[in-house]
Amino acid sequence: MDMKAKAMTKDTMTNFATKTIIRRWGNSQGIRLSKEVLSQMDLKEDDTVGISIYDGKMTIEKINKPKYLNLQERLEAFYKRPLEEIYVENEQEVDVGNPVGDEMW
Repeated sequence: MDMKAKAMTKDTMTNFATKTIIRRWGNSQGIRLSKEVLSQMDLKEDDTVGISIYDGKMTIEKINKPKYLNLQERLEAFYKRPLEEIYVENEQEVDVGNPVGDEMW
């Protein structure tokens, strides 16, 4: 068995295992991800990932970009109608009084 075959095993199309080494990266430590890992996770440079640790095991998951680019798109999707048709009870500003504490206005 060659070195690459020892390092990686594919159980099924969705299961993949490999080993890597933690290396110094500036003042931090880093893990390099192989092309195969990036391909399996559908990741590319500058993608955002979430890292969670539970019971001594680390999980890295791709974080998809937000579905909506702005508030208007989000409201229209939530109410299932154009922004102009969304009922607004009151368009006036609400006076909440003078600042209390160290607020800067």
